[in-house]
Amino acid sequence: MILRRISEHVRAQNWFAVGLDFLIVVLGVFVATQVANWNAAHIERELERAYLVRLHEEVSIMFTEQESERSEIVARAGRLDEVAAYFEAFGTPDATPPEPVGEHCSAVISSHIFAGDITLPPTISELISTGQILLVSNQTLRMRIVRFAQAIDEYGQLRHDIQVDRMVLSRKYPDMIQLSPAERDRSFCDFPAMAQSQAFRNDLLDNKSRFKAYAAGVIQGQQDLRRELHDALDVQLAIRHEAKVP
Repeated sequence: MILRRISEHVRAQNWFAVGLDFLIVVLGVFVATQVANWNAAHIERELERAYLVRLHEEVSIMFTEQESERSEIVARAGRLDEVAAYFEAFGTPDATPPEPVGEHCSAVISSHIFAGDITLPPTISELISTGQILLVSNQTLRMRIVRFAQAIDEYGQLRHDIQVDRMVLSRKYPDMIQLSPAERDRSFCDFPAMAQSQAFRNDLLDNKSRFKAYAAGVIQGQQDLRRELHDALDVQLAIRHEAKVP
């Protein structure tokens, strides 16, 4: 229709009408392009929000589920510190050995175990593997998500590194550690004999330093990452909590 009108105006040498028709065509194309761009941008923003809402839910659940594990591991690291303090004070009036059966003994015999989860939220995996990470319009938040994924890889490598040459103390020192066939907390530790054995003290202190690196770096580090990402997502999504993630 418009092309026929332009042709008619050209034959009639009505250049004003030709120019007007041309302007109408250009404006029509421009408006159509803008509408298409707006629709595409709207779809992208909706998709971005859907991803971020899902990620927020995953991070919240993971933080809650992993908090009890983090607390237990941090507490175990503290009990290893108390055993080391007893070794340091051994032979003085201040040297009070821990109970031979209980949490301190359990901490000693499990000082080589670094079995906590190292977990990347599924939505982050999807965003990065599909390239949809570019949908995240907030550059700071986008870099935080990418950094989260990188940190998880680093935590995995750290756990691998600190596991090398770790010592299973109950196997090397069966005369000082008697494992319970029922529960680890019922195992027996001869703390005075341990304190008098420099070989045992060396091995335990080595395990302790590894375990504390695991507790502070791998386990606590992941919870810190989750907390920071959760807070950033709250801001981006304008979410307010009556009870914030601890």
